[in-house]
Amino acid sequence: MFYFPSHCHSFYEVDYTVEGTSQFEFNNRVVDVSPGSLIFIPPLTMHSIKNDRRSAHLILQFSSRLLLNTLSSMEEHSILVPSGKLRENDVIQLLPGTAMNRQMMELLQNIPQFALPVPENEVQLAGYPCEQEIRLSAIVLSLLSSLLDAGLLQIVSTEMNNVNLAKMQMLLSRIIQYPEDKLSMEDAAALTNMSYSNFCRSFKNTIGYSYVDFCNVVRIHRAQELLLHTSMSVTEISELLNFGSISYFNRIFKKHTGCTPLVYRTSRR
Repeated sequence: MFYFPSHCHSFYEVDYTVEGTSQFEFNNRVVDVSPGSLIFIPPLTMHSIKNDRRSAHLILQFSSRLLLNTLSSMEEHSILVPSGKLRENDVIQLLPGTAMNRQMMELLQNIPQFALPVPENEVQLAGYPCEQEIRLSAIVLSLLSSLLDAGLLQIVSTEMNNVNLAKMQMLLSRIIQYPEDKLSMEDAAALTNMSYSNFCRSFKNTIGYSYVDFCNVVRIHRAQELLLHTSMSVTEISELLNFGSISYFNRIFKKHTGCTPLVYRTSRR
């Protein structure tokens, strides 16, 4: 079993299971997937993955710029999110013979011929020849169109600013990879090449959270993993993630999950 810890990124991700089984955890739910399963992950959605050793996936990652540059009516504060059964279940099964299944098969047949290997936590910004990028973009857009037509995706307005989102990716990756580090807003601003005042204003407008709130969300997700997958005590987890006090840890944890760390651990095991 391979485990990818909780993370998020500034781009969209579509995960299609070709073979084997996996478990995705996001939106405070554990989702079991099998061959033919499709999961759609919007930007900034915290998720973790457990794959069995035989699993194989087709993973599509694309930035908001693909939509903004292609669709003149797409606004900077608009985002694609799951709808209908995809929202209810967090996963859909693509049935043989459907348009979406045919599109996935086309991707499977064509992507290995020209796709570049890209780590899961990085976005591919360049490297495709133009004709190949056009072909890949066309198939991805066709798949998104089918998902929209089927009521499985919808376009909604959000506080997130898609134009600035990519600029934050290095900072987001740092926060998620090292949630126990106390990164001041001054240091965070430096990582994004922004002044302190501009960073404070831009982070909330771009991400939809204040900087402090986002760091807390990431730390709580890490705490959830430690509660479920280690024998560390609640006090040890609180100290590791620099919450300052056990009472503050309990309060923030309950705010985001609806229960205390101890109740969360006992109810999930």
